[in-house]
Amino acid sequence: MKEVSIHVGKRIRLYRKLKKLTIEVFAEMIHKSKATVSKYENGEISIDIETLFSIADALNISINQLVDYEEVVPCSDSEGETAGRRKSGKMRYYLYFYDGRRGRIIKNMIEVQGIGENGIYKSNFYGDIEDYSNCYNCKFLYHGTMRKFDAFTNFNFENLNNKVEQVFMYAINSFTHNSSMVGMLSGLSTQPILPVSFKFLLSLEIVEENEDMKQQLVITREDIKQIKKMNMFVINQSL
Repeated sequence: MKEVSIHVGKRIRLYRKLKKLTIEVFAEMIHKSKATVSKYENGEISIDIETLFSIADALNISINQLVDYEEVVPCSDSEGETAGRRKSGKMRYYLYFYDGRRGRIIKNMIEVQGIGENGIYKSNFYGDIEDYSNCYNCKFLYHGTMRKFDAFTNFNFENLNNKVEQVFMYAINSFTHNSSMVGMLSGLSTQPILPVSFKFLLSLEIVEENEDMKQQLVITREDIKQIKKMNMFVINQSL
């Protein structure tokens, strides 16, 4: 399948860039020409299994992180999804939070694989995406799991390039057949490197980024009052 070669190639390019390796340096590491690596990354030629293992070893990742291709399928709670059973194929969530340091809404995407065990699904978190048409053009990539319960869905992720960076999310499930959920994302920020938490909006569909969304995601005076009263940051379902 051509789609598999394209998927593997995009993954190779993404991991190579996250490792800050030029295509010339990476080609030398796996003993291939620059032109051959370029064809790998563009999905123009299939990669034999020995070379796949060499590439994974050079990138310090598991080969499964290159060949986890699954067709993306539409899926929503209204279609009968449960904590222990989902349709085959990947499902995508679109996640938004507001970064006051940059003064903009940050786009992210979560891919959940279609086959799980005991209600736990392998997932990938693409952080700070420029355009949803190319999730591989992201600044951060985390791997982890999703687990869905009656009232909440949680995600746990780790940055394999820097294992000190972990992300934990709790989303409040919708009980109105709405495709969107709200919740809290906690992890480490950069510049400065400190523990942080954000409100987020999580949706099965791409949501328009506008001033109304920004106002939903920023910390309000009511949030600050609640923090002072309870000495904790609480997300309620009215976001």
